[in-house]
Amino acid sequence: MSYEIVKVHTDNSFDTDESDIKKVQLSDGSEETVAQVVNFIDQNLEYYFTSREGNKTEVETVHPTYRDPYIRTKANQTTYDNLLSLPRF
Repeated sequence: MSYEIVKVHTDNSFDTDESDIKKVQLSDGSEETVAQVVNFIDQNLEYYFTSREGNKTEVETVHPTYRDPYIRTKANQTTYDNLLSLPRF
């Protein structure tokens, strides 16, 4: 099963790092915390983001040593499909 992330929530509208994302909103209107998304992705569920150009980019988890895990889009040649380019809620 795959889930499309359509909005993100951060504590500050000026946050510029994907590790600042606290919650996401899915295409069905439901909300999940980043901790939930990390858990589901690590269990092999697919989350993705669709750019305004219609490109689908997979979301992956990051597990830094001294910080909480977070999510980001898989690296490619553009920043236009960065999760922080999504609307905020």
